[in-house]
Order: sequence, then C-alpha cells, then structure tokens
Amino acid sequence: MFAAATLAWAVAVTLAVLPGGLGTVPRAHAAGGVTVPGPPVWHPEDWTTGDRGSVTLENAGNLGNERVRVRWSGFTPTVFSWGGPVDVAVVGSSDILYPVRVYQCRGTDPKPTDCYGSTVYNGDPAKGFEQEMAQGATTPEFPTNMVIAATRPDGTGEAEIELWTSQQSQTLGCDAAHACSIVVEPQYGGDSIGAYQTPVGTVNCEDHSPDSDGFFNTASDGSFRKNAGGRYQTGESCAWNQRAVVPLEFAATPSDCKAADAEFAMAGLEMANRAVQQWRAGFCAGDQPLNLQYVFGGGEPQARAAFLERRGADVALTARAEHAPATRPYVYAPLGSTAVSVVYVIDDGTNRRQIRQLRLNARLMAKLLTQSYDLQYGATIPSVDGNPKCVFLDPEFLKLNPVDVVNGPVWPECGSGGNKAETTPVVIGGTSDLVHQVTSWIAADPEAAQFLGGAKDPWGMRLNSFYLRSKFTGYPVDTFQPQDFSGPGHWKQYEWNPLIGGLGQVARSVLEGRASCSDPNIDNTGSHPKCGAQPVGQRALFAIMDAGQAKAYSLPEAALANPAGEFVTPSLGALQAAVSVMTTDPVTGTQQLPYGEAGSAFASAKAAYPLTTVQYAMLPTGGLDGAKAGAISRFVRQATDLGGGQVYGTAPGLLAPGFLALTEAQSAQAKAAAAHVAAQDSALPGNQVAVAEPAVPVPVNPAGTAGGSTGGGQSTSNGSSGGTDSGGTSGGSGAAPVAAPAGGKSPAASNSPVAAAPVAAGRPGQDRAGAARLLLPVLLVIGGVLLVGGPTTLLLSGTDLGGRIAGGVRRLLGRK
Repeated sequence: MFAAATLAWAVAVTLAVLPGGLGTVPRAHAAGGVTVPGPPVWHPEDWTTGDRGSVTLENAGNLGNERVRVRWSGFTPTVFSWGGPVDVAVVGSSDILYPVRVYQCRGTDPKPTDCYGSTVYNGDPAKGFEQEMAQGATTPEFPTNMVIAATRPDGTGEAEIELWTSQQSQTLGCDAAHACSIVVEPQYGGDSIGAYQTPVGTVNCEDHSPDSDGFFNTASDGSFRKNAGGRYQTGESCAWNQRAVVPLEFAATPSDCKAADAEFAMAGLEMANRAVQQWRAGFCAGDQPLNLQYVFGGGEPQARAAFLERRGADVALTARAEHAPATRPYVYAPLGSTAVSVVYVIDDGTNRRQIRQLRLNARLMAKLLTQSYDLQYGATIPSVDGNPKCVFLDPEFLKLNPVDVVNGPVWPECGSGGNKAETTPVVIGGTSDLVHQVTSWIAADPEAAQFLGGAKDPWGMRLNSFYLRSKFTGYPVDTFQPQDFSGPGHWKQYEWNPLIGGLGQVARSVLEGRASCSDPNIDNTGSHPKCGAQPVGQRALFAIMDAGQAKAYSLPEAALANPAGEFVTPSLGALQAAVSVMTTDPVTGTQQLPYGEAGSAFASAKAAYPLTTVQYAMLPTGGLDGAKAGAISRFVRQATDLGGGQVYGTAPGLLAPGFLALTEAQSAQAKAAAAHVAAQDSALPGNQVAVAEPAVPVPVNPAGTAGGSTGGGQSTSNGSSGGTDSGGTSGGSGAAPVAAPAGGKSPAASNSPVAAAPVAAGRPGQDRAGAARLLLPVLLVIGGVLLVGGPTTLLLSGTDLGGRIAGGVRRLLGRK
C-alpha cells in the first residue's frame, strides 16, 4: 500500500513538473462551473416548503459576450393554471405558474435595480419594488437579456442567457474589474401585490391565497406588473426573496489594455474576430505588452487588395490566397483553422422545445440560398410555382430529418400568411471569403450542381428561375445577392435581405429570433417594416456564420454532408480530420479543401467537416521599419506558439473556442514567415516553408460527430467587437513592388530562414507513439528520484536551471 501510494505521488509530482503539450494538439482548458444553494422547494398543495434546491452555472470564469447555461434542481415544477406540465414559459403569462427568471446583474450581492430586465432595473435602490418605472426604462440599451424558463416535473430545469460585457451594456458595466452575477429567481407566489391584505397593497409573501386564484395569479409572471392599494407595487418582491445568486468572472478584453499607440494594424477576415480579440487581450498585458489595431469590416477581398496596393493595414487576414503576380513582397502565416457553421434556432412544432439535431446537404443549402421555396400563400409566383412552401415540407429535408411525433422532432409549420421568410437563412451582405467557401462547396457537389443547372430534384422541386445561368452568373460567388424580385407586388424582394452589418449582426438577429425579411405590406408610415422577433417556442430560423460565434452563443450547428456521404458537425475532431486531407498550393503554400476532386483524400474522408478553413495572415517582408517589423513578427510567434496562443482556452492570450490549433508543420510555417518579416528580406509566397501532403488522416470518430456541435464542450469566448478605427497606417511605404519570379522563388530565397524538416499537415510528429510507450518507465525512474529530491525538483522548476531540466525531459520524450 505504501509503495503504491508513493508511486502515485511520484507520478503526480512528475507530471506537475514536466511541461505539457507533448502531442501536436495542445490540451483544452475548460472554464470551471460553480454550484450554489437554491431556495427551499415550495409545495403548493399544502403550502409547505421542503429541501433547498441547487443552481449550477456551467461556465463561471474567463467570461465574455457569450451564452452560458444555467441548470437547477429541486425547484417547484412549472404548470398551467388548469393543471399539466409546461414545456416553454412565456414572459407576462398569467396562465403559467411557478416559472423561473434568469437575470444578469451588477455586483455579486445585487439589488433588484441592478438586474437587467427586472421590473425596476436602474430605478432607485432605496425604493425597491415600490416605484413606478417609465415605459422602456428597464431596457435602456437593448431588448432585455433576461430569460424565462420552465421547471420540469422532476424539479430540474435549464436556461441559456447571453452575457453582456461593458462593451454591450455600459449600464451593467461587467468586465474584469467590475464584478457581476447571475440571479435565478423562481416565482413561488405569495401576495406580492397586497391584494388580500389590510391595508390593501401590503405585501405578505406568506399568504399564498392569490397564487392561482384565477384573477391575480401571483405565482405567475403575469403578476409582475400589478398596481394595487393606490400605489405602484410590482409583483416581483416575493419572487426576489427566493433568488439564488451565482458570481461571474469576466475575462480581460482589448478595451482593458493600457492606453498605448498600436504598434501595427490588421484588417480583414471577420471569421477570425473571436480568436484575434482573445489574443489581443492577452498580448497587451505583462512586462512586454503588444498592442495592435484590428478592423474586420469591408470584406476580405478589399482587405487583400488594399494590402497589396500598400494603402491598407500592415497585415491582411484572409481565408483565400491571391494568385495574381505579387505587387509587394509578402508571405502567408497560418494563424489557426476554423469553420463556417450553418446554425438553426427551430422549436418543435408540438412540445415547443428547441430542436438540437438537424442534417443538411449541399442541394438543400442551394435551395435555401436561391429563394427556391414558395413562401407566398394564396398567390402564384411563376419563378417557384409548384415548389414546397418551405424547407420543412421538402421531401428531401424530411428524408434526412424524419418527423417523430412521439419523441420529436415535429417540424414547424411554414409561416403565417407568407409574411415571414423563416427558412431563408440569415446571411452576411457584402463580399466575404465565407460566402465564397460556402458557394464553392455547393457548386462542387454533383447533385447540387445539377439542381443549380436547372435539373429537378427526385421529388420534382426545381431551382428558382431567376438563379438559372441565363439570368445569374452561378456559384461560386463572393456575395449573397437576392435575384428574385417577382410576385404580386414584387413580394419576393422582401423575403430575404442579407445583412450589411457583418457576422456580428447575423448573430444578433439569430439571438433575437429575427429573420432577415420585411413585411411585403406597407404600414401607416409608407414603409415595409422588418419582420418581428419570433417568440420562443415558435422559432424557425437558419443562419450562416463563423464557428467562433456559434460556439460562443451555444447555437446548434447543422450536420453537413461531406463528399464521403457522412453528416458531420464542426467539432474539433471534424476540423482536424479536414485539415489532415487538405491540399497545399505549391505557389502560395496555403492549404484548402479540394472541392470537386473525386480522387482526393478529402473525397473519402468520412470524419471531415466540409466547411473547414485555414486562416492566414498576409505579412509584409519589405518596406517596414524595424520596430513595426519586430512587432508583427512577435505577434505571429506568440499567436502561433503551440505552447502559447495555440493552447485551447477562454483566458486572454489562448485560442478561443471554435478554432483548431495549428499542426506542427503549420506552426513551423508561421514561425518561418515571422522570421521573414523580422528580416525584411523580400520573401514571397511559397518559399518560406513547404507543407507536405499528409499520408494518413487523423483517426477520429468515423461518424464525424466527436465532440458534438459544441467543439468539445467549449462554449465561451472573449467576444470583443474589435477595433472601430479605419485601417490604420499602411506598412511597406518605400519598398518597390517585387514581382514573383517563375516558380515562386524569391531573389533572397537562398538566405531565407526556412523550416529544417517539414512535417505533414495534420500528422503527429514521428514516433510520438513510441515516446509515449517509454513514458511509464521514465516516470518510474524520475519518480524514484523525486522520492528523494522531490522538494528540490519542485524548487528548481521555477528557476532557470529547472527550466533547462524540464526542457531536457521534453526533448527526451519528444525525440524521434
């Protein structure tokens, strides 16, 4: 027993001393959850209380603008006033008893006036609930982020609430320096408005006579705005007494950085926003802060063009390589991989709960993006006449997603009077690499290509005639543009409006349940109002966005069909499988999925997510002064370090959820590119490092669903909105443009720093498994040493000598 305990101690201490990340993919560090006591459960049948419940916040640290899940147990079940369980609670309903509100509040011991969306938010703290609030005063910035939810018959329940930092809500002011909390408030009734008291209006939370009396129903959310006794008294006071408070810990954001001039500017690739903002927040701290400006508006093609013409930012971020002759010296540095996500917010047509599993293929995506469904009711529109009213009536969709009236799903109906284009996806307007990738994937699919060419699907549905080649250039495209403006009163032009506010606006619309349509009917102001928010329980929305936002907001992501015929969600394993079968452009050194190549490894990769993309920085290798070149080089080295910016986590400086860490070969390519920038040696794309083709894909779940749609359970992110300034000063003013010689060789290639030995993308370093087999004997030997010298080893681990010892152990374990 003593020997076993000693060995366990030795192994534990050894692992604590040894450096982590022995493999090619860094370990993930999930933010921890926290559980607090809830109120005593209320038994309405006999007016008694029971044991205390509990409330758990799944992620409570390193938080940003994201959605977090709150769970509770031991609560009073939510029921209708006439009996029976409730699946979806509704704000202000007097017919639903014992619902639960969830608030975000200022401070860790908040007053009612500190909770955004409470009946007295931003009122006088001294008056509590006995004050009248002006209309709209409780939501001065946005519609409230308060959520209301039901408790199941077993006493458990859950809700997701979007957290706002000080960048989203200045009145809440939540950030790393200003604590905030989540308040979970069950409505257990009591005479909160003094309806049955003397004098009238006196609150008596012990009197439950009006809880479900059919008139006041003070155990419902409908009682929260009652006026009784000649004075204003909200009905929330008794519910507030049952609250549970969970403290929140917000991570630093770029706005928390010390005021300093930006050392360089980056522009482009809004898909990278969450990763870049988390790096910015980490890199600006410490003894050697690094400050940079980042602007993602305007589109990636424009950012690339401005960079190449030396009139934009110093660095351009892109998901596509330029193939025109180089007009300035630059190289590509991979920063990480991510994905385009097709998200959906759809409530079951029977139980009104949110549906969490859905499959789509390229042809269905083509139908959704070409206005091919006949959304108009009661009129004939020739361009789509005879087609299903919406995707939920499409036999192809139902084949992939069959209805199950017992266990779900039951898909919603196709809208009301044709005034809501629920199934036309919310998408970004303007040019974007994201749009080009989605439409390239669709165009490369044989069945989707036939449909886009005018062939009917097996069930007789046809393409909207305005998207035929005679009227439309066809896919791929850089921007989503509605083509059909036909129908009575030109109705089709109102069903779909790509959003010019970027991916952030796409996410905001989805979170608020708003389709990107307008009412075809004119209102009393002579305009076409935007479609209203769909209520919880009756939502039917699709959207296309970046995986970073999808993970941060916990949005369900569709499983997409890959060329091998498997349906895969954008989990880390599915992204890794896709990267492992990417091809490398010999001219630019960039990697991409080979859409349409039947004999490629990607065509048979069952686990690969088909909308995976590698994100690159275009780095200038000439014309910069030493300070700016050094700053850019340092950023790239820090961001692409497998032990630094490529470690998964939600803390500043780490790799945000929704992004896949670089492979060893990609990291080497990035570091070589950083060296070229620092040297300002006029290197050109393709000569800084060679990324070899992989021989064997990374083994993951053959079904391609490892980790689900939440990317390994990570659902948090920094969420900063990024810089708002213009592109900043352009680097490279003063160096003559350098054209690319044949073969992509730089005139200075012979003196350029390159990687010594490229490693295949997506493949672990050689003999990593062999090193792992030696790990136990090594641990046993080192453990024996630690029995004698453990304290000394622990002491040395924080010194230069200790660091050299740890480095030696790393080299021993990682040796070929």
